[in-house]
Amino acid sequence: MDCREFEAKLWAFLDGELEAAVCAELRAHLEDCPGCLDHYRFEDALRGFVRRCCQETLPEPLRARLYQLLACLED
Repeated sequence: MDCREFEAKLWAFLDGELEAAVCAELRAHLEDCPGCLDHYRFEDALRGFVRRCCQETLPEPLRARLYQLLACLED
């Protein structure tokens, strides 16, 4: 795996959406590539920070409107 492939799969990796074999390839790449390891650590820390800071719930009318808009995008 090269850095370009790693970049393309990073978000899915962080979201836990990849198969075990692909995750193993990504972890192996991280062991050999300090640049990608730094990027992974940054993105992982940023996601954790956002998760901790953004714990407010949406007002129900806004939530309903967002779901409605998302449903229109799927059609």
